[in-house]
Amino acid sequence: MSTNKRTAYRYVIDWCLSKARLSHTLLLMLLLYVFPLSSILAEAAVVSGSDLASDSGPITAKLQAQRLLYDELNTSLNKGRLTYAQQRLDRLADYPLKPYIETKILSRQLESQSSDTINQFIANHQDLPAAAMLQQKWLNTLAARKNWRGYQSAYQQFPARGSHYKCLMLKAEMKLGHLASQLDKVTAMWVQGESQPKSCDPVFSYWARKGGLTSSIAETRFWNAVEARNFSLARYIEKKIDQKQGKKDAKLFWQVRNNPERWLKTKTFSADNKTHLIIIDYAIRRLAQKNLRLATQRWLTLRTGLNVDHTSAEKLNYYLSIRLATRFYDDAETLIAKLDPQYQDAEITQWRIRLALSKQNWGYVQQLIAHLPEKERLSSRWHYWQAVAEQNITGKAQDVPFSQIAGDRSYYGFLASEQLGQPFSLNYEPAVFSAELQQKLLMLPAVQRMKELVQLGQFGYARQEWNLIFARLDTEQRHALAHLAKGWQWHSQAIVGAAQISKWNDLQLRFPLEYQDLYQTFTGQQKIPLNWALSITRQESAFNPMARSGVGAMGLMQLMPATAKQTARKSKQPLKNMKELYNPKTNIALGTAYLAQMLERFNGSRIYATAAYNAGPHRVKQWLEQRGHLPLDVWIELIPFKETRRYVQRVLEYGVVYDMMASRPAHLLQDNERELLALNLIELDNVVKLDDAIAVD
Repeated sequence: MSTNKRTAYRYVIDWCLSKARLSHTLLLMLLLYVFPLSSILAEAAVVSGSDLASDSGPITAKLQAQRLLYDELNTSLNKGRLTYAQQRLDRLADYPLKPYIETKILSRQLESQSSDTINQFIANHQDLPAAAMLQQKWLNTLAARKNWRGYQSAYQQFPARGSHYKCLMLKAEMKLGHLASQLDKVTAMWVQGESQPKSCDPVFSYWARKGGLTSSIAETRFWNAVEARNFSLARYIEKKIDQKQGKKDAKLFWQVRNNPERWLKTKTFSADNKTHLIIIDYAIRRLAQKNLRLATQRWLTLRTGLNVDHTSAEKLNYYLSIRLATRFYDDAETLIAKLDPQYQDAEITQWRIRLALSKQNWGYVQQLIAHLPEKERLSSRWHYWQAVAEQNITGKAQDVPFSQIAGDRSYYGFLASEQLGQPFSLNYEPAVFSAELQQKLLMLPAVQRMKELVQLGQFGYARQEWNLIFARLDTEQRHALAHLAKGWQWHSQAIVGAAQISKWNDLQLRFPLEYQDLYQTFTGQQKIPLNWALSITRQESAFNPMARSGVGAMGLMQLMPATAKQTARKSKQPLKNMKELYNPKTNIALGTAYLAQMLERFNGSRIYATAAYNAGPHRVKQWLEQRGHLPLDVWIELIPFKETRRYVQRVLEYGVVYDMMASRPAHLLQDNERELLALNLIELDNVVKLDDAIAVD
């Protein structure tokens, strides 16, 4: 290639790299417009330096060309251009993701491949996530060919997950004459409470002919189906029960299910019949949906009358107690005390404390805290409330216990610090591992693949690569890998990695900061705190612009499409397509606008607005109508949804961390919020009483 062409080539490459947010397909089109692919690859081959870019260094021309070719071959395979991809496969040379293209090519020509070829490829790539999908297709191909010996061999080498493949393996054993001695495996499959794939039917038929299907086995599956709430399956299986007692028990279930209020009585059940406990458990929960108090009273009577042991009873005790507590029934404490009189369930006891807090019964708060297990009792949460209760009762400042809590980097530790007027403790522990360790990790094929997948935005495979390799590393290597993920801006996985090895004090890893200019711009426009928007994003998506939740929330600040549309309309911001929510600028603009709307709706309270962002404004409005008169820290503690309670506390906590890491003045609460804390309201009340006394004098 001439010097002029090489100069032009480098200019185009540099320009393409500067537009990294364009799709790789578009970049390829731009390059091909100027140069033929053969010229690009030829030039890339003579570029000096490492074939793989270092973790923080520039992308080499060769690597960029390989990425573009990889994207082109992927597109070609998706369009069915198999020959085109095969002819150009070698040009990927040592590109880390070449095995993904190889896997894709093999998966499209399984009919013409020998068992040795596929088995050898899978044996050589068992650490490749795509190999699992290839194996599934291969096993299906072998089954379709009725090559049962081949299926048996392939499955034993690399078992595929799922009942379908297990049943095909059992069918292979049957066809090869080996299943008669393994009928227990079929039984284990058949008794599941969920319907099994049709591929299991031949094996089940064989098993039934061999006497595997007995009335007692059918009863087992019937009750498994009941516990799985698969009632159509239970109806079907009931027909296979022929023993008198089994038929009677099944009939009783349907009677109680249809009318739990009528049948939930001690005389209906036998203490010696274990299936009766299954009936009771289901019927109590069913009745609780309609009448929680009555369900609780019936359960207390049945539990005593049938002498149900605690282990058997604890799930219903918990279910009823939490429902009673989170609905704040007037008699909830009385009923819960009967359900768990010996304080055997720590979470039930914690909710009893919250009920006492709702009535600001400080003496009872202390009494209940004393019944918590030591680990819970000494946690920052209950240590804080123990100190608040003590100060309420005695009127004496609790500087010592608050000082003990203030050492924690937590919502309660920060509350205690503000109560004492002392600086917050971050307890930051910088990561300690060598650069050499990271370089060694970068030489591993799985890590090279993972890095490339992240750069190409293929996070599904990247996470699968992570899960496979993470299990094989020691703690130091895992920590180093998490920092590599951070360097790739794969913050959500870096945070997961920190949690997996309990590196809670590695704040650089756990509290990423991306798109700072955008956050500063839009929080400034909306006149909301910068640290608030950052903390919301950290909690929602860990700064993953492509995040999508199970319920459809999208992007950095996890906006629901309906909320985004409404916010865009109200704030007069353009939003033509929901995919725009994956654009950081659009998402942050709308997310901060929605936060500002919630802040206005709840009269300037970040706490209520934060709760509304997570649980919805209508729920928060309801909670305020019911308990809005309570001190602010008590109100937060009484949020009935565990997820929302944690969400609010973490957003407040994260705000402090982000401010301190940026050397900004840090506050857990604003002045108008701090005034509403339980202890500050006491002081205010005392001042009012003193003023009243002076006025009388």
